[in-house]
Amino acid sequence: MNFFLISVLLLLPVHYTAAVEMTPEQEKWFYDDEIISTDQVNEGELTFLSKTPDKPVLHSINTLTINTQSITSGWVALEQCYNHLDPVPTTEIVYQYKHIRNFKISSKRNIEKAVIKGQSIQLDNVMKQAELCIKAEVNLLNKNTDNTLSLENGPFHRKFFDGYYPYHVSLKIIYPSALLKLIKIKPESQPGFNIEQSVNLIFIESYFEGKLTTKLVFQRR
Repeated sequence: MNFFLISVLLLLPVHYTAAVEMTPEQEKWFYDDEIISTDQVNEGELTFLSKTPDKPVLHSINTLTINTQSITSGWVALEQCYNHLDPVPTTEIVYQYKHIRNFKISSKRNIEKAVIKGQSIQLDNVMKQAELCIKAEVNLLNKNTDNTLSLENGPFHRKFFDGYYPYHVSLKIIYPSALLKLIKIKPESQPGFNIEQSVNLIFIESYFEGKLTTKLVFQRR
């Protein structure tokens, strides 16, 4: 009897787990080099991938919207979609925020059943090319002692057993630039971690292995 554990911390404080008995067909998929290779295993050290992986990897697409009220309350709007979810009979995505509200599933594809329970989503019969999208509000914008504001996300990682595998994160942050000035982003822009800025918008695109935490610091105008 074979069991496997998948543990992925997705963008923002999210925990993704699955514990299932694999059928012979699922074992063949799991160990198929076209999907995942032990040559890719990373033990947790953050490594940005300057070259886009040839094979599809888990992709988290996220939009955080900061409005005028967010600056006072800390609440920001979240829209998040997952592509290339791992095909398993059952899985759970747990959101580990201190405060979350108006949490709902906005769409799903190639997933037989998706149910919200508290701060988690229970998924049944996740098939290949599965997609899941959610909406929520999260209390994520924190006030610092120097009167700046921080938006910190992570750690993001994709973990199978004791190894970390390639992960693709897209993060769009919409904010009122008339009220806030971006003064710092960690990590800094580099191959595998691309940052683009325009009026009211910050866009981060990253391919990496290991654990990634991002931090954006804003100053009030």
